Amino acid sequence: MGNMESGLGSTKGMILDIWSVLKCFLAYFVGRLAFKGAVLSVNIKLIQNVSKVILSVLFLLLLINLVIPIWPSTEYRMGITTQYLIFPHATYLSAASFFCMVLLGLKNVRRNIPFLLMGAALIFFAARNKGLIFVAIFFFLLILMTFLEKKNIKFMYLIGPASILLLLFWNVIESRLLSSETSARSLLFQGGFKIADRFNPMGSGLGTYGSGSSVSEYSPIYDWLQFYKTYGFTRDNPQFLNDSYIAMLIGQFGYLGLVIFAGIAIIFLLLISKKRGNIQLFILVLFLYSMTSIVTELYLTTNLGVLAFFLMGAAMNETDENLSLEKEPVWKVQ
Repeated sequence: MGNMESGLGSTKGMILDIWSVLKCFLAYFVGRLAFKGAVLSVNIKLIQNVSKVILSVLFLLLLINLVIPIWPSTEYRMGITTQYLIFPHATYLSAASFFCMVLLGLKNVRRNIPFLLMGAALIFFAARNKGLIFVAIFFFLLILMTFLEKKNIKFMYLIGPASILLLLFWNVIESRLLSSETSARSLLFQGGFKIADRFNPMGSGLGTYGSGSSVSEYSPIYDWLQFYKTYGFTRDNPQFLNDSYIAMLIGQFGYLGLVIFAGIAIIFLLLISKKRGNIQLFILVLFLYSMTSIVTELYLTTNLGVLAFFLMGAAMNETDENLSLEKEPVWKVQ
């Protein structure tokens, strides 16, 4: 409908964007329907052993690289030199550590604490904001679950920590996403709202803004926004044009699309609220990580996003009894 209103977007671009937008949700239903049995609990020992090996190897490589920079980095963030190690970008190091950590949080958490700390160290040296936010949320929820008698996280428990994180990172959010005239993501958000206002309420339509197909065809809407004047937004160098899923959502689907997406997120939260124990924590952390990642990248269109939603779907078939989660608290509460 947005394409009809704006008159923009090619058939090829629309088809590619339909697939990009839907594949995460399809992965969720594949995990939910194709693996109706307790897949994670049956294979938990193997899954956790593989995760331990990955974290141990990466941590060893980190220690070596800190002494002898085999994989040198020129990026400097948060007072440290960002570590990529064997990955092409620090985001992938952070993501690999993240997935291993949440899998180790499924069972025998106390025994896995050394490996969880290794993962946290890897994410710290990757120096990605969303990775550090994840570490804070993950350990907070692990500790919170220990003190909850019914082993069920009520979402009102998250309001306080979420407010604290918002206050801590508000300067970053305001300067990089809302008001900056030089930040790529800020310009993407500002452009998205301009498009949403012009083509209210459905946006400019598929394949027109912030997506991979809109970049490959260099959508006419970029000329209207005069993005060709900005480094990283030009035809020859469009590397920053698809740097935010939310900005893409606002521009292509407008305020109506934003409301629908918020409704889908609420449905997921309601489904998660029905779970208990560490299986609930596992799904919740995957979901929260996905929701924070879509602010700064097209996470739901990537293989990492597909993997996260597939694991969420498979985990929905599990119960805390399958993993005997309540027998293994993180810390014993007297």
